Amino acid sequence: MLLSRIVRIGAAAAALAVAGWLLAQSPPPSKQYVVLLKRGPKWVAGKPAAAQDLGNHGRYLQEQMTKGALQLAGPFLDDSGGLVLYNAKDEAEARAIAGHDPGVAGGILAVESVRPFYLAFDAASGKSPFNAAK
Repeated sequence: MLLSRIVRIGAAAAALAVAGWLLAQSPPPSKQYVVLLKRGPKWVAGKPAAAQDLGNHGRYLQEQMTKGALQLAGPFLDDSGGLVLYNAKDEAEARAIAGHDPGVAGGILAVESVRPFYLAFDAASGKSPFNAAK
């Protein structure tokens, strides 16, 4: 019984050591960038966003979400464009991801701006800079 306890403790210590090593090897965490999209030169006037040819745009966003590059996205309710929050190592990478979006590449949408972003408050997770201050 003592030997089995020693083996379990040794295995747990080894697992913690491996986990620590893996964390040390992982790439630096991504930063977040807000990409504001606007109507592009090929936006069909008089048609709402739902009637524009944006199917490939939606599939691309789904692909980016699956890869972990997309945090959230959605259209503005006035059909003027939309907002995308990307996880990227730097602004150049965020711009490249946005530029490869078929909606942008096809001219239906255009990138209006790319801004670095820090998520300070998150209702879904309860994250808040005021949670730590008691």
